[in-house]
Amino acid sequence: MINRSKKYRAGSMRWIFVSFFLLTSYFLPPTSVNAQSVDILWQGETYTPPFYQGRALWSRQSRATLVAIPQGLGNPANLDYIWMKNGTILGNISGIGKNSLTFMDTIFSKRVTIKVEIVRGDDELLAEASIILTPFPQVLTIYENNPLYGFLFHQEVSDAYPLREAEVTFSVFPLFFNTQNHSDAILTYEWRTNTDEAETGSSVTYRIPEKASGTSLISVALTNINQIMQSANKSFLVQFGNENE
Repeated sequence: MINRSKKYRAGSMRWIFVSFFLLTSYFLPPTSVNAQSVDILWQGETYTPPFYQGRALWSRQSRATLVAIPQGLGNPANLDYIWMKNGTILGNISGIGKNSLTFMDTIFSKRVTIKVEIVRGDDELLAEASIILTPFPQVLTIYENNPLYGFLFHQEVSDAYPLREAEVTFSVFPLFFNTQNHSDAILTYEWRTNTDEAETGSSVTYRIPEKASGTSLISVALTNINQIMQSANKSFLVQFGNENE
């Protein structure tokens, strides 16, 4: 009777130990990870205004930069990268340590497929990744330039903008225009109102006639004189006088 009880207890202990081992093996993460992969990060070399929350997007006739980020493959500087654009190998920018790619959009602004492969010296494929880029249109953002507070970046001028002073200055900030050609000598501005008054420059000041009230349509167009596909326009209403009470 005593021997049978001891055997029972010994068997029970072995079962508990095995169960505990299986549970811990199932829930505990592995002690080592040998995952090999590569990610592609990209950003357009385009202009964004101060305090802009987001990535500089690739747009028509602008440059884009892509960087390959390998995971679990060792020192990125020692890896052999093969870059492809729309299925064509870019031999001049492929090679050991060449983990980045920069290219310019054409005037036709088509989608581009970029692929990168990481290989060994014997052409063994270690990791690969691809990404499709579509050029975004240029965009204009407009803000009031207040004489006391400066640019009111917290309130973008939208479809209808109420005026609280007799005089107001608006400034336009172009998003996603080519940073290499972003200057007043290259970009041409044209502001117009519903009275057909034209103004040039990145900022314009309007004064409300005394005791006048109503609305006025303001439009602004921006063009890059060196890259004809880089252009944008925006229109909005300003409300003043009794219309704003």
